[in-house]
Amino acid sequence: MNRDSSETSSEPDENQREAIEEAVKRAAWQHLRSKDAASALSWYEPDAIVASDGSLYPSFDRFAQDAREFYATLKQVHVAVWDEMHVQVLGRDVAVLTATVRWSSTDKVDERIDLEGVWSAVFVRREKGWRVCARHESFLK
Repeated sequence: MNRDSSETSSEPDENQREAIEEAVKRAAWQHLRSKDAASALSWYEPDAIVASDGSLYPSFDRFAQDAREFYATLKQVHVAVWDEMHVQVLGRDVAVLTATVRWSSTDKVDERIDLEGVWSAVFVRREKGWRVCARHESFLK
C-alpha cells in the first residue's frame, strides 16, 4: 500500500507546529504558576536532567528535594512571568522552550526573593501531556 509521505513523516506541518508551540507555552505557564512543590514537580519526567546557575544536579531526586524545601519556605508569590518565550519544535513529540523569567516572592520570615533570568527546557509529549525532560536556568545576581 502506498502512503503519502506526509502521513508517515515525523515532521509536523505548519498547523501542527503552531499547535505544539502553543501547547508547550501553556505547559510552561502552568508550571511557572505552580503554588506548591508537588504541582511544580508534576511537570517533569521522573528522570529529568536539571541544571541551575552553573551546577548540574546529580539526580532528579536531589532537585526534587531542593524544590520541596524551597516551596516549603514560601509565604506568597507576587510575580511569576515569562517575559519572552521562544519555542523550537523538533518533532511531533519534542520541543525546546527558551524564555526570560521574572519571579518575586516572600518567604515565611518576610524576606523578599526577586529573581530575573533565563530558563530553557526540553519538553516531551507523554500520555499526561507535555513534560520537561531537561531544564537549565540561570539568574542574574
